[in-house]
Amino acid sequence: MIIKSPLELHTIVVKILVAAGTTPKNASRVADALVASNLCGVDTHGVFHLLSYIEQIKGGLLDATASPKILKETTTTALVDGNWTFGHVAAKYALDIAIQKAIENSIAIVGAVRSNHIGRVGEYVELAAEKGMCAIVCASGFAETRPMAVPYGGREKAMHTNPIAIGFPGEDGSSMFLDFATTAMSGSKARLYKIRQHELPIGTAVDDAGYSTTNPFLTDDGGSLLPFGGHKGYGIMAAVEFLGRSLTGSANFREKGKGATPMEEQGVTIIAFRADIHQPLSEFTRYAEDTSDKLRSVAPAPGFDEVMIPGDPEKNARLERKANGIPIEDEVWDSVLAAASLAETEI
Repeated sequence: MIIKSPLELHTIVVKILVAAGTTPKNASRVADALVASNLCGVDTHGVFHLLSYIEQIKGGLLDATASPKILKETTTTALVDGNWTFGHVAAKYALDIAIQKAIENSIAIVGAVRSNHIGRVGEYVELAAEKGMCAIVCASGFAETRPMAVPYGGREKAMHTNPIAIGFPGEDGSSMFLDFATTAMSGSKARLYKIRQHELPIGTAVDDAGYSTTNPFLTDDGGSLLPFGGHKGYGIMAAVEFLGRSLTGSANFREKGKGATPMEEQGVTIIAFRADIHQPLSEFTRYAEDTSDKLRSVAPAPGFDEVMIPGDPEKNARLERKANGIPIEDEVWDSVLAAASLAETEI
């Protein structure tokens, strides 16, 4: 186990990315996103991905020097072209546009196409909450090149993890937010189970005949992930597919040899709206905090230490890791070293 401070880890990520040909501005943004994920305990979306990004740069699938641009816009909408750069860069650019338009017009919907992995979708709703915004962020279109999930009642892959995040501002800059894949397990977490050769939890995957399995290798060899929550989770999964790929028209922007699988047809949609559209922001956050406190005060059921609201685990992890450093498992650190080697630099 390796322990790094947030600053140390950020410096390492930037150095590797720049050595691989990334502009300092893009490298800093990607490092911000990866370290923020590790800091809040979502290690599956942190430096765990760095090696794959370097491989994508070397393979020409990801343009580390490109900048996103606006393809078209109105006062309350925009469609962003990521120019096949880092998804973290394109999505943050789209988020900033959505926030500014929502500040001016109460609500905005911004889409992004031609970009790569955007990372932890929860990051974007947290950033929006810091600006007094409620936000919904979702991404989809991955199943067109790498289906991973069966629809409810099916045994053939037809969907993907289709993540969604929803966030709300709270008092003193805090927020309530949820962030999850619409499969019973995220694709990154399933990959981590495979790397560690650990069995999957029951109820997360099926084999090619549609029977429950715990074999982590089957997710890449005929098996499929399941939607979370049965038909209800499947319904949200389908909605995210419409909100992401269908709404942005991302299929129209697919280019041969561009974008890392399964991002070739990724469509990202960001909906931002002011939390003070019906009452002062202070009143909204007061009600939000009252509700949060009410939920946290509920007596825990057997087997639980406390009741939390969505976002609490990340907040708790962030406080602990800021104080004691970010733990990085040996196999993940080995991949960071491999990324440095591929980028022809030392850390």
